[in-house]
Amino acid sequence: MNDGSQAGTGTFFSALTLGFQETPLEIVLFFVAIVALVLVVALYFVTQKRKAHRELENRSRDMLEHLLAKIDLSDEETALLGRLALYLDRGESGHSLLINRHLFDAATRKMRQSEEVPETQLGTLRSKIGFQARQPQEVPASSTVLPEGSPVLLVAGNGTRLRGTLVAQRSSALLVTLDSTSPVPARDVPFTFYFHNAAGIFSFPTRIIDVMEDTVHLEHSAEITYKQRRKYHRRREYLPVFIRPALHAAVAQASFILDLGGGGASLQNPRGLLKEGDLLELSFSPEMGKFTIVARVLRVSKSARVLHVKFDFLSENERNRIMGFLFAQSRRRGIRSRKSRVP
Repeated sequence: MNDGSQAGTGTFFSALTLGFQETPLEIVLFFVAIVALVLVVALYFVTQKRKAHRELENRSRDMLEHLLAKIDLSDEETALLGRLALYLDRGESGHSLLINRHLFDAATRKMRQSEEVPETQLGTLRSKIGFQARQPQEVPASSTVLPEGSPVLLVAGNGTRLRGTLVAQRSSALLVTLDSTSPVPARDVPFTFYFHNAAGIFSFPTRIIDVMEDTVHLEHSAEITYKQRRKYHRRREYLPVFIRPALHAAVAQASFILDLGGGGASLQNPRGLLKEGDLLELSFSPEMGKFTIVARVLRVSKSARVLHVKFDFLSENERNRIMGFLFAQSRRRGIRSRKSRVP
């Protein structure tokens, strides 16, 4: 550094020092002004955040009222919907129960764990909202959404087997017409109800509540059991993914999946903004086709740079597709590894 620049720097610091060679009162007032400015800025941001939160609540309430106006719910069903909303997680609004079948099913599972609710009431509410079995390859959340025309098998504890067809869905019962080779059973007999779709074979406990000629009325159930579940494999994969909050109309952000499994994934946290508990929508396209998955952030790591998410609402068909992609990747890499060792 030359003498001229040193002299200029010295002049600057001398002027700065002279600026603070005032009375103690002026120095105190200066720092008070700085603190006041910081407080004003912080108060502004807090006020804006609260305002945005109120606007979001108002929009959610207006949307809920708009959706309810389209659905003919009784007072009892409206009250049931309100109770269901209490089982939503932090950040999830009540209107999401009317537009997101996965959140509706998750809330009903939590409700049944805490209180006694007849499946017929939940089934009627689910039906009126419109959450029917639109995708037969998915695992149904309840017997109330089984598609009519499905072949079924009823097995009693004593080994009696009844074959038939689901011919009608009622809010109070499932109506199954038995094959001509099946004996007509008595009422109140407990059975295990077996059915299948593209995702596999399923069952649930039920009982016969009425018999009319060759048609039996069966009790609804939400205890659907998947009979061919596989353990969830997980492996490191580097895949492009788009992330956005699942319950807000936010712009999707580009990121990368770091590892992937049948039950969850780890991915880069875009700008470190997402946090534990957030509900996200992930969109990615590996070789098995496009996926759009709702995931919850369980934790963050590496100074909030990595998100660890769980697939709370993944259908069994989507899970099987992911597992198929991962196993195919393992086979391909195993083949390449063996070829590289061939002399």
